[in-house]
Amino acid sequence: MREIKFRIWDKELKRYDSPNVHHLLKNDGIVSIVLNMDVQKISGNDRFIIQQYTGLKDKNGKEIYEGDIIAFGSTEQEDLFEVVWDEDDARFVLDSYGGRGCWLIDVKDREIIGNIFENPELLEK
Repeated sequence: MREIKFRIWDKELKRYDSPNVHHLLKNDGIVSIVLNMDVQKISGNDRFIIQQYTGLKDKNGKEIYEGDIIAFGSTEQEDLFEVVWDEDDARFVLDSYGGRGCWLIDVKDREIIGNIFENPELLEK
């Protein structure tokens, strides 16, 4: 069973935040993070984007989350993939901007090279 964890991208501050997240609650489409007895509503607020941990780590032991960018291929020709949630198959997959996609497997020998918010230029190739 994988550990359920989240990170939150704050569009306004342009940084990730996951301060003492105890629970993620979803009621009537509103997602709330319970933080030390305070509830901060973040769904329906375009300022925040919630990303879930896949349960996998890259070759350096770094946790892989939605929105992370992983490189496959040789140093001369790397293909970049974004980690995304596939609603149809109910699993995380690697989505390619070149039109190819693949399952999120065998990433333990790959490396996260960035993510879609902190490094959007990686996907502009």
